[in-house]
Amino acid sequence: ELQEFYNNYPRIKLEDVNAFVNDERVKIANAVNINMWYSDADNTLDFVHLNNQAEQNMEGNGESCWFEDGGQICETYKEPYFLVKSNMFPGMIEFEDGDYELVSGRFYTQQEIQDGSLVCLISENLAALNGLSVGDTILLASQYNSSWTKRFDVTDEELQSAFEVIGIFSHHNPITPDAPNYDYCYPYENPDNMIFMPSTSTYVAQLPLQQKQFDYYAEQYKDMEDNEYYSNPANRPSMENMDAQMYLNDVTLLLNDPMDVDKFVEDYQGTLNQFTTLSANNEEFNRLAKPLDTLSMYAGFIIWLVVINAVVIITLVTALTLKTREYEIGVLLSIGASKLKVIGQFFVELAIVAILGFTLSVVSGSLIAKKIGNTVLEYQISTSDVGQEEEYYYGNGGFDPWNTDYTTDVSLDDLVSEYEVRISPLIIAEIYILGLGIVLVSVIIPSFMIMRYNPKKILMNQN
Repeated sequence: ELQEFYNNYPRIKLEDVNAFVNDERVKIANAVNINMWYSDADNTLDFVHLNNQAEQNMEGNGESCWFEDGGQICETYKEPYFLVKSNMFPGMIEFEDGDYELVSGRFYTQQEIQDGSLVCLISENLAALNGLSVGDTILLASQYNSSWTKRFDVTDEELQSAFEVIGIFSHHNPITPDAPNYDYCYPYENPDNMIFMPSTSTYVAQLPLQQKQFDYYAEQYKDMEDNEYYSNPANRPSMENMDAQMYLNDVTLLLNDPMDVDKFVEDYQGTLNQFTTLSANNEEFNRLAKPLDTLSMYAGFIIWLVVINAVVIITLVTALTLKTREYEIGVLLSIGASKLKVIGQFFVELAIVAILGFTLSVVSGSLIAKKIGNTVLEYQISTSDVGQEEEYYYGNGGFDPWNTDYTTDVSLDDLVSEYEVRISPLIIAEIYILGLGIVLVSVIIPSFMIMRYNPKKILMNQN
Protein backbone atom coordinates (compact mmCIF):
# COMPACT_ATOMS: atom_id res chain seq x y z
CA GLU A 1 0.00 0.00 0.00
CA LEU A 2 2.87 2.35 0.77
CA GLN A 3 4.49 1.61 -2.57
CA GLU A 4 1.16 2.22 -4.28
CA PHE A 5 0.98 5.60 -2.58
CA TYR A 6 4.49 6.51 -3.78
CA ASN A 7 3.58 5.50 -7.33
CA ASN A 8 0.46 7.70 -7.26
CA TYR A 9 1.77 10.68 -5.35
CA PRO A 10 -0.57 13.63 -6.07
CA ARG A 11 1.15 15.97 -8.50
CA ILE A 12 0.06 18.42 -11.15
CA LYS A 13 0.88 17.28 -14.66
CA LEU A 14 1.10 19.44 -17.76
CA GLU A 15 -1.99 17.82 -19.25
CA ASP A 16 -3.99 18.82 -16.16
CA VAL A 17 -3.53 22.56 -16.78
CA ASN A 18 -3.53 22.78 -20.57
CA ALA A 19 -7.25 23.61 -20.61
CA PHE A 20 -6.65 26.56 -18.26
CA VAL A 21 -3.58 27.85 -20.08
CA ASN A 22 -5.21 27.68 -23.52
CA ASP A 23 -8.25 29.68 -22.39
CA GLU A 24 -8.45 32.93 -24.39
CA ARG A 25 -8.78 34.89 -21.14
CA VAL A 26 -5.28 33.81 -20.04
CA LYS A 27 -2.46 36.16 -20.99
CA ILE A 28 0.57 34.43 -19.42
CA ALA A 29 1.09 31.27 -17.37
CA ASN A 30 3.91 30.69 -14.89
CA ALA A 31 4.91 27.19 -13.80
CA VAL A 32 8.30 28.10 -12.41
CA ASN A 33 11.20 26.12 -10.99
CA ILE A 34 14.22 27.80 -9.42
CA ASN A 35 17.62 26.14 -9.00
CA MET A 36 21.19 27.22 -8.36
CA TRP A 37 23.59 26.51 -11.22
CA TYR A 38 27.30 26.72 -11.93
CA SER A 39 29.53 27.68 -14.79
CA ASP A 40 31.56 24.93 -16.48
CA ALA A 41 34.50 23.26 -14.73
CA ASP A 42 36.87 25.97 -15.99
CA ASN A 43 34.56 28.83 -14.91
CA THR A 44 34.60 30.36 -18.39
CA LEU A 45 31.44 32.34 -17.55
CA ASP A 46 32.17 34.89 -14.86
CA PHE A 47 29.40 36.12 -12.56
CA VAL A 48 28.56 39.74 -11.72
CA HIS A 49 30.37 40.47 -8.47
CA LEU A 50 29.01 42.30 -5.46
CA ASN A 51 32.46 42.35 -3.80
CA ASN A 52 30.86 41.83 -0.42
CA GLN A 53 31.67 39.67 2.57
CA ALA A 54 29.73 36.68 1.28
CA GLU A 55 31.90 36.50 -1.86
CA GLN A 56 35.08 36.73 0.18
CA ASN A 57 33.98 33.77 2.29
CA MET A 58 32.95 31.60 -0.66
CA GLU A 59 36.22 29.76 -1.17
CA GLY A 60 37.50 27.34 1.45
CA ASN A 61 34.37 27.21 3.57
CA GLY A 62 31.48 24.82 3.95
CA GLU A 63 33.48 21.64 4.29
CA SER A 64 31.38 18.50 4.80
CA CYS A 65 32.66 15.09 5.92
CA TRP A 66 31.16 11.63 5.95
CA PHE A 67 32.21 8.01 6.49
CA GLU A 68 32.31 5.67 3.55
CA ASP A 69 34.03 2.26 3.06
CA GLY A 70 35.45 2.41 6.55
CA GLY A 71 37.11 5.81 6.15
CA GLN A 72 36.31 9.49 6.44
CA ILE A 73 35.84 11.59 3.30
CA CYS A 74 35.83 15.39 3.41
CA GLU A 75 34.97 17.74 0.60
CA THR A 76 34.66 21.50 0.30
CA TYR A 77 31.28 22.70 -0.83
CA LYS A 78 31.38 24.81 -3.99
CA GLU A 79 29.05 27.80 -3.90
CA PRO A 80 26.85 28.20 -7.03
CA TYR A 81 27.05 31.43 -9.00
CA PHE A 82 23.81 31.60 -10.96
CA LEU A 83 20.09 31.25 -10.28
CA VAL A 84 18.18 29.58 -13.12
CA LYS A 85 14.48 30.42 -13.26
CA SER A 86 12.69 28.13 -15.68
CA ASN A 87 9.11 28.09 -16.92
CA MET A 88 7.01 25.48 -18.70
CA PHE A 89 5.28 28.14 -20.81
CA PRO A 90 6.51 30.95 -23.09
CA GLY A 91 6.66 34.39 -21.52
CA MET A 92 6.79 35.14 -17.82
CA ILE A 93 4.76 37.28 -15.45
CA GLU A 94 7.98 38.98 -14.28
CA PHE A 95 8.41 40.53 -17.72
CA GLU A 96 4.72 41.43 -18.06
CA ASP A 97 4.79 43.18 -14.67
CA GLY A 98 7.85 45.21 -15.70
CA ASP A 99 10.27 43.81 -13.11
CA TYR A 100 12.34 42.65 -16.07
CA GLU A 101 12.50 44.12 -19.55
CA LEU A 102 13.79 42.56 -22.75
CA VAL A 103 16.62 44.73 -24.05
CA SER A 104 17.50 42.70 -27.14
CA GLY A 105 16.66 39.34 -28.66
CA ARG A 106 13.49 37.45 -27.83
CA PHE A 107 11.82 35.09 -25.38
CA TYR A 108 11.76 31.32 -25.92
CA THR A 109 8.87 29.87 -27.92
CA GLN A 110 6.44 27.02 -27.32
CA GLN A 111 8.27 24.96 -29.94
CA GLU A 112 11.58 25.40 -28.12
CA ILE A 113 9.88 24.29 -24.91
CA GLN A 114 8.51 21.15 -26.57
CA ASP A 115 11.90 20.34 -28.14
CA GLY A 116 13.89 21.01 -24.96
CA SER A 117 16.10 23.46 -26.87
CA LEU A 118 19.11 24.69 -24.91
CA VAL A 119 18.32 28.42 -25.00
CA CYS A 120 18.42 31.08 -22.31
CA LEU A 121 18.13 34.78 -21.47
CA ILE A 122 20.81 36.60 -19.43
CA SER A 123 21.04 40.04 -17.84
CA GLU A 124 22.69 42.92 -19.68
CA ASN A 125 25.26 43.31 -16.90
CA LEU A 126 26.23 39.63 -17.15
CA ALA A 127 26.42 39.96 -20.93
CA ALA A 128 28.60 43.09 -20.71
CA LEU A 129 30.94 41.47 -18.17
CA ASN A 130 31.56 38.45 -20.41
CA GLY A 131 31.37 40.25 -23.76
CA LEU A 132 28.27 38.34 -24.83
CA SER A 133 25.49 39.22 -27.25
CA VAL A 134 22.42 37.52 -28.69
CA GLY A 135 23.45 34.39 -30.61
CA ASP A 136 26.50 33.61 -28.45
CA THR A 137 26.86 30.40 -26.44
CA ILE A 138 27.55 29.95 -22.72
CA LEU A 139 28.45 26.83 -20.72
CA LEU A 140 26.36 26.07 -17.65
CA ALA A 141 26.18 23.12 -15.26
CA SER A 142 23.44 22.20 -12.81
CA GLN A 143 26.01 20.35 -10.66
CA TYR A 144 29.74 20.36 -10.11
CA ASN A 145 31.50 17.02 -10.19
CA SER A 146 31.58 16.21 -6.49
CA SER A 147 32.26 12.91 -4.76
CA TRP A 148 28.52 12.22 -4.91
CA THR A 149 28.24 12.64 -8.70
CA LYS A 150 31.52 10.83 -9.40
CA ARG A 151 30.09 7.61 -8.02
CA PHE A 152 27.78 7.58 -11.05
CA ASP A 153 30.84 7.74 -13.33
CA VAL A 154 29.77 11.08 -14.80
CA THR A 155 32.32 13.42 -16.38
CA ASP A 156 32.66 17.21 -16.23
CA GLU A 157 31.64 17.41 -19.88
CA GLU A 158 28.45 15.48 -19.22
CA LEU A 159 27.46 17.82 -16.38
CA GLN A 160 27.75 20.96 -18.49
CA SER A 161 25.72 22.09 -21.49
CA ALA A 162 26.07 24.80 -24.11
CA PHE A 163 23.15 27.26 -24.07
CA GLU A 164 22.43 29.75 -26.85
CA VAL A 165 21.74 33.28 -25.62
CA ILE A 166 18.51 34.28 -27.36
CA GLY A 167 17.69 37.33 -25.23
CA ILE A 168 19.23 39.93 -22.96
CA PHE A 169 17.17 41.64 -20.25
CA SER A 170 17.41 44.48 -17.76
CA HIS A 171 15.82 44.60 -14.34
CA HIS A 172 14.68 47.08 -11.68
CA ASN A 173 15.94 45.18 -8.62
CA PRO A 174 19.58 46.25 -8.11
CA ILE A 175 21.25 45.15 -4.88
CA THR A 176 23.14 48.19 -3.62
CA PRO A 177 25.64 48.47 -0.75
CA ASP A 178 23.04 50.23 1.39
CA ALA A 179 20.73 47.17 1.31
CA PRO A 180 20.16 45.75 4.84
CA ASN A 181 21.83 42.37 4.17
CA TYR A 182 24.15 43.37 1.36
CA ASP A 183 27.18 41.61 2.87
CA TYR A 184 25.32 38.31 3.12
CA CYS A 185 24.04 38.12 -0.45
CA TYR A 186 25.62 35.36 -2.49
CA PRO A 187 26.18 35.70 -6.24
CA TYR A 188 23.07 33.68 -7.13
CA GLU A 189 20.94 36.12 -5.09
CA ASN A 190 22.03 38.98 -7.34
CA PRO A 191 19.41 39.49 -10.09
CA ASP A 192 22.28 40.26 -12.49
CA ASN A 193 23.20 36.58 -12.20
CA MET A 194 19.69 35.28 -12.88
CA ILE A 195 19.18 33.23 -16.03
CA PHE A 196 15.82 32.42 -17.63
CA MET A 197 15.25 29.27 -19.69
CA PRO A 198 12.52 26.71 -20.47
CA SER A 199 11.99 24.03 -17.83
CA THR A 200 12.53 21.39 -20.48
CA SER A 201 15.99 22.85 -21.13
CA THR A 202 16.97 22.13 -17.54
CA TYR A 203 15.67 18.57 -17.98
CA VAL A 204 17.76 18.04 -21.13
CA ALA A 205 20.87 19.54 -19.51
CA GLN A 206 20.54 17.23 -16.50
CA LEU A 207 19.66 14.17 -18.59
CA PRO A 208 23.16 12.55 -18.71
CA LEU A 209 23.46 12.71 -14.91
CA GLN A 210 19.89 11.49 -14.39
CA GLN A 211 20.41 8.54 -16.74
CA LYS A 212 23.67 7.47 -15.11
CA GLN A 213 22.13 7.88 -11.69
CA PHE A 214 19.21 5.66 -12.72
CA ASP A 215 21.59 3.01 -14.11
CA TYR A 216 23.66 3.11 -10.93
CA TYR A 217 20.71 2.49 -8.61
CA ALA A 218 19.21 -0.08 -10.98
CA GLU A 219 22.42 -2.06 -10.59
CA GLN A 220 22.55 -1.51 -6.84
CA TYR A 221 18.97 -2.67 -6.27
CA LYS A 222 18.75 -5.40 -8.91
CA ASP A 223 18.72 -8.21 -6.33
CA MET A 224 16.13 -6.54 -4.08
CA GLU A 225 12.56 -7.80 -4.17
CA ASP A 226 11.03 -4.33 -3.76
CA ASN A 227 12.63 -2.81 -6.86
CA GLU A 228 9.62 -2.01 -8.98
CA TYR A 229 10.78 1.46 -10.04
CA TYR A 230 14.37 0.78 -11.11
CA SER A 231 13.54 -2.58 -12.68
CA ASN A 232 11.22 -0.87 -15.16
CA PRO A 233 13.17 0.53 -18.18
CA ALA A 234 10.26 2.90 -18.92
CA ASN A 235 11.20 4.89 -15.81
CA ARG A 236 14.70 5.62 -17.11
CA PRO A 237 14.88 9.38 -17.91
CA SER A 238 14.92 10.08 -21.63
CA MET A 239 13.69 12.56 -24.21
CA GLU A 240 10.81 10.23 -25.02
CA ASN A 241 9.32 10.26 -21.52
CA MET A 242 10.23 13.88 -20.71
CA ASP A 243 6.60 15.01 -20.42
CA ALA A 244 5.72 12.12 -18.12
CA GLN A 245 8.63 12.85 -15.78
CA MET A 246 8.13 16.60 -15.51
CA TYR A 247 5.69 17.79 -12.86
CA LEU A 248 4.44 21.25 -11.91
CA ASN A 249 4.49 22.49 -8.35
CA ASP A 250 1.88 25.13 -9.07
CA VAL A 251 0.72 27.32 -11.91
CA THR A 252 -0.07 31.03 -11.75
CA LEU A 253 -2.32 32.40 -14.48
CA LEU A 254 -2.34 36.08 -15.44
CA LEU A 255 -5.62 37.03 -17.12
CA ASN A 256 -6.10 39.75 -19.70
CA ASP A 257 -8.80 41.38 -17.58
CA PRO A 258 -8.84 41.16 -13.77
CA MET A 259 -12.62 41.47 -13.85
CA ASP A 260 -12.71 37.95 -15.37
CA VAL A 261 -11.08 36.28 -12.36
CA ASP A 262 -14.21 35.26 -10.47
CA LYS A 263 -15.93 33.98 -13.62
CA PHE A 264 -12.78 32.08 -14.65
CA VAL A 265 -12.62 30.30 -11.28
CA GLU A 266 -16.32 29.52 -11.47
CA ASP A 267 -16.00 28.03 -14.98
CA TYR A 268 -13.20 25.61 -14.06
CA GLN A 269 -13.99 24.83 -10.42
CA GLY A 270 -15.91 21.70 -11.36
CA THR A 271 -13.23 20.35 -13.73
CA LEU A 272 -10.37 20.11 -11.21
CA ASN A 273 -8.63 16.85 -10.46
CA GLN A 274 -8.38 15.48 -6.95
CA PHE A 275 -5.92 17.37 -4.69
CA THR A 276 -6.00 20.36 -7.07
CA THR A 277 -7.34 23.75 -6.06
CA LEU A 278 -7.97 26.91 -8.06
CA SER A 279 -7.73 30.14 -6.10
CA ALA A 280 -8.56 33.64 -7.31
CA ASN A 281 -6.10 35.11 -4.77
CA ASN A 282 -8.28 38.19 -4.43
CA GLU A 283 -9.33 37.82 -0.80
CA GLU A 284 -6.98 40.57 0.35
CA PHE A 285 -8.18 42.98 -2.31
CA ASN A 286 -11.83 42.25 -1.56
CA ARG A 287 -11.21 42.88 2.14
CA LEU A 288 -9.43 46.17 1.51
CA ALA A 289 -11.98 47.27 -1.10
CA LYS A 290 -14.87 46.97 1.35
CA PRO A 291 -14.94 50.73 2.16
CA LEU A 292 -14.94 51.55 -1.56
CA ASP A 293 -17.70 49.01 -2.20
CA THR A 294 -19.78 50.59 0.57
CA LEU A 295 -19.16 54.03 -0.89
CA SER A 296 -20.22 52.82 -4.34
CA MET A 297 -23.38 51.26 -2.88
CA TYR A 298 -24.33 54.55 -1.19
CA ALA A 299 -23.61 56.47 -4.39
CA GLY A 300 -25.83 54.13 -6.42
CA PHE A 301 -28.61 54.42 -3.84
CA ILE A 302 -28.42 58.24 -3.92
CA ILE A 303 -28.49 58.27 -7.72
CA TRP A 304 -31.72 56.26 -7.87
CA LEU A 305 -33.20 58.38 -5.08
CA VAL A 306 -32.45 61.53 -7.06
CA VAL A 307 -33.87 60.01 -10.27
CA ILE A 308 -37.15 58.96 -8.64
CA ASN A 309 -37.56 62.30 -6.86
CA ALA A 310 -36.76 64.18 -10.05
CA VAL A 311 -39.40 62.28 -12.00
CA VAL A 312 -42.02 62.90 -9.29
CA ILE A 313 -41.22 66.61 -8.85
CA ILE A 314 -40.90 67.46 -12.54
CA THR A 315 -44.08 65.51 -13.32
CA LEU A 316 -45.96 67.43 -10.64
CA VAL A 317 -44.63 70.80 -11.83
CA THR A 318 -45.44 69.93 -15.45
CA ALA A 319 -48.99 68.89 -14.51
CA LEU A 320 -49.53 72.19 -12.66
CA THR A 321 -48.09 74.10 -15.61
CA LEU A 322 -50.45 72.39 -18.01
CA LYS A 323 -53.40 73.40 -15.84
CA THR A 324 -52.45 77.06 -15.99
CA ARG A 325 -51.76 76.93 -19.74
CA GLU A 326 -55.00 75.35 -20.88
CA TYR A 327 -55.98 78.40 -22.96
CA GLU A 328 -52.65 78.29 -24.81
CA ILE A 329 -53.12 74.57 -25.45
CA GLY A 330 -56.66 75.20 -26.72
CA VAL A 331 -55.49 77.90 -29.15
CA LEU A 332 -52.69 75.72 -30.49
CA LEU A 333 -54.99 72.76 -31.00
CA SER A 334 -57.69 74.94 -32.65
CA ILE A 335 -55.32 76.32 -35.26
CA GLY A 336 -54.32 72.80 -36.30
CA ALA A 337 -51.32 71.99 -34.16
CA SER A 338 -51.16 68.27 -33.39
CA LYS A 339 -51.19 67.05 -29.82
CA LEU A 340 -47.72 65.51 -30.32
CA LYS A 341 -46.37 68.93 -31.35
CA VAL A 342 -47.86 70.48 -28.23
CA ILE A 343 -46.23 67.80 -26.07
CA GLY A 344 -42.98 68.32 -27.97
CA GLN A 345 -43.10 72.04 -27.21
CA PHE A 346 -43.38 71.40 -23.47
CA PHE A 347 -40.51 68.87 -23.68
CA VAL A 348 -38.25 71.38 -25.46
CA GLU A 349 -39.04 74.06 -22.90
CA LEU A 350 -38.23 71.75 -20.00
CA ALA A 351 -35.13 70.39 -21.78
CA ILE A 352 -33.68 73.90 -22.19
CA VAL A 353 -34.13 74.61 -18.49
CA ALA A 354 -32.79 71.14 -17.59
CA ILE A 355 -29.63 71.50 -19.74
CA LEU A 356 -28.92 74.83 -18.08
CA GLY A 357 -29.41 73.18 -14.69
CA PHE A 358 -27.21 70.20 -15.58
CA THR A 359 -24.42 72.52 -16.74
CA LEU A 360 -24.52 74.43 -13.47
CA SER A 361 -24.56 71.16 -11.49
CA VAL A 362 -21.53 69.75 -13.36
CA VAL A 363 -19.49 72.87 -12.63
CA SER A 364 -20.47 73.09 -8.97
CA GLY A 365 -20.36 69.29 -8.51
CA SER A 366 -16.81 69.09 -9.85
CA LEU A 367 -15.69 71.62 -7.24
CA ILE A 368 -17.18 69.84 -4.23
CA ALA A 369 -17.19 66.17 -5.32
CA LYS A 370 -13.52 65.49 -4.48
CA LYS A 371 -13.85 66.98 -1.00
CA ILE A 372 -17.06 65.13 -0.22
CA GLY A 373 -15.77 61.87 -1.72
CA ASN A 374 -12.57 61.92 0.35
CA THR A 375 -14.52 62.76 3.51
CA VAL A 376 -16.94 59.88 2.98
CA LEU A 377 -14.07 57.48 2.17
CA GLU A 378 -12.19 58.44 5.33
CA TYR A 379 -15.35 57.85 7.34
CA GLN A 380 -15.91 54.45 5.75
CA ILE A 381 -12.31 53.39 6.47
CA SER A 382 -12.46 54.59 10.08
CA THR A 383 -15.68 52.70 10.76
CA SER A 384 -14.67 49.47 8.97
CA ASP A 385 -12.61 46.59 10.33
CA VAL A 386 -9.83 47.07 7.75
CA GLY A 387 -6.46 47.62 9.39
CA GLN A 388 -3.15 48.85 8.13
CA GLU A 389 -0.85 46.09 6.87
CA GLU A 390 2.84 46.10 7.61
CA GLU A 391 4.91 45.59 4.49
CA TYR A 392 7.37 42.73 4.45
CA TYR A 393 10.73 43.05 2.79
CA TYR A 394 13.20 40.34 1.91
CA GLY A 395 16.45 40.59 3.85
CA ASN A 396 18.66 41.80 1.00
CA GLY A 397 16.68 44.96 0.43
CA GLY A 398 13.40 44.08 -1.24
CA PHE A 399 14.32 41.48 -3.90
CA ASP A 400 13.53 37.86 -3.16
CA PRO A 401 15.08 35.61 -5.85
CA TRP A 402 13.17 32.57 -4.62
CA ASN A 403 9.74 34.16 -4.75
CA THR A 404 7.22 32.37 -6.97
CA ASP A 405 4.17 33.97 -5.38
CA TYR A 406 2.89 36.40 -7.98
CA THR A 407 -0.05 37.60 -5.95
CA THR A 408 0.09 41.38 -5.81
CA ASP A 409 0.51 42.71 -2.29
CA VAL A 410 -2.12 45.42 -1.89
CA SER A 411 -2.12 47.65 1.16
CA LEU A 412 -4.85 50.01 2.28
CA ASP A 413 -2.53 52.93 1.53
CA ASP A 414 -2.10 51.65 -2.04
CA LEU A 415 -5.83 51.42 -2.49
CA VAL A 416 -6.55 54.87 -1.05
CA SER A 417 -3.74 56.47 -3.06
CA GLU A 418 -5.38 55.25 -6.27
CA TYR A 419 -8.80 56.52 -5.18
CA GLU A 420 -9.75 59.67 -7.04
CA VAL A 421 -13.01 61.55 -7.52
CA ARG A 422 -13.28 63.15 -10.92
CA ILE A 423 -16.01 64.06 -13.37
CA SER A 424 -15.06 62.41 -16.64
CA PRO A 425 -16.54 63.43 -20.02
CA LEU A 426 -18.34 60.08 -20.15
CA ILE A 427 -20.01 60.74 -16.80
CA ILE A 428 -21.04 64.23 -17.97
CA ALA A 429 -22.58 62.74 -21.11
CA GLU A 430 -24.44 60.19 -18.98
CA ILE A 431 -25.75 63.02 -16.76
CA TYR A 432 -27.20 64.86 -19.76
CA ILE A 433 -28.69 61.70 -21.29
CA LEU A 434 -30.17 60.54 -17.99
CA GLY A 435 -31.46 64.06 -17.27
CA LEU A 436 -33.16 64.39 -20.62
CA GLY A 437 -34.63 60.94 -20.09
CA ILE A 438 -36.09 62.12 -16.76
CA VAL A 439 -37.58 65.17 -18.48
CA LEU A 440 -39.09 62.99 -21.21
CA VAL A 441 -40.70 60.65 -18.66
CA SER A 442 -41.91 63.64 -16.64
CA VAL A 443 -43.60 65.10 -19.75
CA ILE A 444 -45.13 61.85 -20.96
CA ILE A 445 -47.00 61.18 -17.71
CA PRO A 446 -49.10 64.43 -17.66
CA SER A 447 -49.36 64.37 -21.46
CA PHE A 448 -52.29 62.02 -21.15
CA MET A 449 -54.21 65.11 -19.98
CA ILE A 450 -53.44 66.88 -23.26
CA MET A 451 -54.51 63.83 -25.24
CA ARG A 452 -57.98 64.15 -23.73
CA TYR A 453 -58.27 67.90 -24.36
CA ASN A 454 -60.93 69.16 -26.81
CA PRO A 455 -59.91 72.59 -28.14
CA LYS A 456 -63.53 73.82 -28.52
CA LYS A 457 -64.39 72.81 -24.95
CA ILE A 458 -61.23 74.49 -23.63
CA LEU A 459 -61.98 77.81 -25.33
CA MET A 460 -65.64 77.78 -24.33
CA ASN A 461 -64.65 77.22 -20.72
CA GLN A 462 -62.18 80.09 -20.94
CA ASN A 463 -64.92 82.42 -22.27
